[in-house]
Amino acid sequence: MTAPITLGQFHTLEVAELVEGGLLLDAGQVDLFLPTHLAPAGVRVGDELEVFIYSDGEGAPQATTREPAGVLGEAAFLECVAVTRGGAYLAWGIPKDLLVPRDEREEPMVEGRRYVAVITLDGRGERLIASTKVSRHLDYDVAHLAVDQEVEVLVYGHIDAGTQVVVERRHRGLIHHTKVHRELAIGSVHRGFIRNIREDNRLDIELTRRGAEGSEDAQAVLLQALERAGGSLPLHDKSDPSEISRLLGISKKAFKRAAGGLYKARRIVIHDDSIALVEH
Repeated sequence: MTAPITLGQFHTLEVAELVEGGLLLDAGQVDLFLPTHLAPAGVRVGDELEVFIYSDGEGAPQATTREPAGVLGEAAFLECVAVTRGGAYLAWGIPKDLLVPRDEREEPMVEGRRYVAVITLDGRGERLIASTKVSRHLDYDVAHLAVDQEVEVLVYGHIDAGTQVVVERRHRGLIHHTKVHRELAIGSVHRGFIRNIREDNRLDIELTRRGAEGSEDAQAVLLQALERAGGSLPLHDKSDPSEISRLLGISKKAFKRAAGGLYKARRIVIHDDSIALVEH
């Protein structure tokens, strides 16, 4: 027996029948139509296809083999393609654009701009919608996460305390302002590390590892910056921390540690007013 389908999720469904213009997929109590142009060539009755389930304008489930920008409960950085009296619409890679109802907008939305939004369900649980009120819809069940774990973070806001991020597309995190050493644009994605899991299950995030591994990260950043700059950078022990942050995106402490390690490894030379790659 086919398990019930869930809106906003991928399901593997069996081809029940080939019909004019496409095929029917067995979704339990209903058959879902999939147009020929979305089906793999040579598909036959009995084959199984992985499809994404979304809702049409009437709330009826539909299937597609196209890849959405996210699934139910995930956040994504999406373009606004239309604004109407009823709300705004976001493109997310499948035929039906996502409605952002007026009461789910963090701010007035503008066609052509991109926004971080969470894919969720309407109040009745019948249709997929999106919300730019990101914090309201994030998942606070973080039992599967651990301190020092490497994670993907999506920037969605800036507040006095620091930079707000979505962790692993679903969870609420913050990079404290003292740990932000470069501009983090809204919608940008970064590698991060969980430093603390708070009692309220919010996550404290940093962008560099601790200890020796963190030193290696900073060394890699410094080497890449030197290579991009043609082999030399006007940085030294007395450089202003803001200049180091602007050029490298790391703290002065991390820079000095990285430069010292690379100097000992004979990868760079240190001058009074600059550092440079060792010429081979």
